[in-house]
Amino acid sequence: MKPAAFTGCGIIRENPLRPFYCEFAWAFDLLIDRPVQKECRTIADWLVERGVVPGATVLDAGCGTGRYAIELGRRGYLVHGIDMSADLIEEAKRSLGAESPQVSFAVGDILKLPASHYDAILCRGVLNDLVDDDARSSAFASFGRALRTGGVLVLDVREWDATAMRKSREPLFRKRVDTERGKLTFTSVTALDIPTRRLVVKEQHTLEASDGAQSSDYEFVMRCWTPIELQSL
Repeated sequence: MKPAAFTGCGIIRENPLRPFYCEFAWAFDLLIDRPVQKECRTIADWLVERGVVPGATVLDAGCGTGRYAIELGRRGYLVHGIDMSADLIEEAKRSLGAESPQVSFAVGDILKLPASHYDAILCRGVLNDLVDDDARSSAFASFGRALRTGGVLVLDVREWDATAMRKSREPLFRKRVDTERGKLTFTSVTALDIPTRRLVVKEQHTLEASDGAQSSDYEFVMRCWTPIELQSL
């Protein structure tokens, strides 16, 4: 698959960065509402059960706007977040402010992690963007370099059966929010490519401001995972 033509956002692996990750990065947290505190409590409990206690080092691989890294930092972990999107990293740094010196952010690629000794790596949602087997293998090899011996890898991926069932019933997601820049409407429509277990997603952002409307359309592919695939890596 050749990279699609798109300017202004950089290239991540096979696909250009979605507008969601660049020119509309400022609106990401407004459009995607997650129970971050609840989920981080679950993650922290899971880490503690495996000996990764507060004070341990955690890499948030594909940290986005940094909400999970910041919340884990509040729980005592030393967290470094990386993302390919410079715009998302700027949003993460802005959210962090001077709150926690034990949390840091930088632009980085999960496929090119340097050798390190992290106690844990958290990777949420990112691995769905890796659609070929070589890229997936490279990601896990990269995680292996960055983890200490006996370190813990925490993954959050789209499982094919559950995702296919949900998206077959509800392929459309739309949300409209008022922002300081105007009214923003985000629309996402997902089609299933069943033989390849892939999702073909069409997204649109429309910002209605006082000086006119700005619209951005984007289509991309995600590949879901199966339990067997995860266990084999």
